[in-house]
Amino acid sequence: MALDPQAPDASPPRKGERTRARILDVAEVCFAEKGFSGTSLREIARAAGIREPGLYNHFSGKQGLYTAVLDRALQPLVELLDRALATPPTLGLAELPPAVTDLLAEHPPVAALFQQALQGDPLSDDGVLDRWLDRLFAQGTAAARAGGQGTGERADLAIATIAMFNLCTGYFVSQRAFARMAPGNVTDPENVARQKRLLQRMVGATLGP
Repeated sequence: MALDPQAPDASPPRKGERTRARILDVAEVCFAEKGFSGTSLREIARAAGIREPGLYNHFSGKQGLYTAVLDRALQPLVELLDRALATPPTLGLAELPPAVTDLLAEHPPVAALFQQALQGDPLSDDGVLDRWLDRLFAQGTAAARAGGQGTGERADLAIATIAMFNLCTGYFVSQRAFARMAPGNVTDPENVARQKRLLQRMVGATLGP
C-alpha cells in the first residue's frame, strides 16, 4: 500500500523499497506475458535496470519473486470479495464487478496472470497461482450463491463463478480486439468507465429486482 503523503509521519520510500517495487512491476508484466516457466530472472533484472545477483537482495529466487508478485496483485481481490461476503456486507454484490475492474485497471497484467494460470502447467510454478485461484474461486462461488446463481448442479455454479471472473478479467486481455474496432486503449479511463457501466447493467439484470 502506498504511503500517505499527508500523514505526519510519512517518509519517502527508501532506495531499497523503490528498487523492490520496480522489480515487482517488471516481474508482474513478464510473468503475465510469458508465464512462470517462460520468464527468466535475467530478463527481469535487465528490464528492472539491475544485475541479476541484485535480485537476491530482495527475493529468495524466482519462486519467491513470483509469490511476491501474486501476493501484491491478488490480495486486494481477496479483500474485495471478503467485503462482499461479510455479515453485514460492506460492498454490495452488484458493486463487486465494477470494484474489481478498478483494481485491474491499476494493474492490468493481473488479468493476464489469470489467463496464464488457466492455460499453463500448474506444476511449473509449484502450484502457487493455482492455490490463489482456488481461494478466489471459492469466494467467487460463495458470491454466486449469495446472488442466487448456480443453485442447481455444481457445473452451474462453476459456470456462474467463471463467468463472473471472465467478465472482469477478459476485458483487460482484449486490447488487440478492441483496437480493431475502436481507437484508444482498454485501460483509458473513459473506456474503463464504459466497461463498469456495462458490468453494472449486466449484474443488475442477473440479480434482478
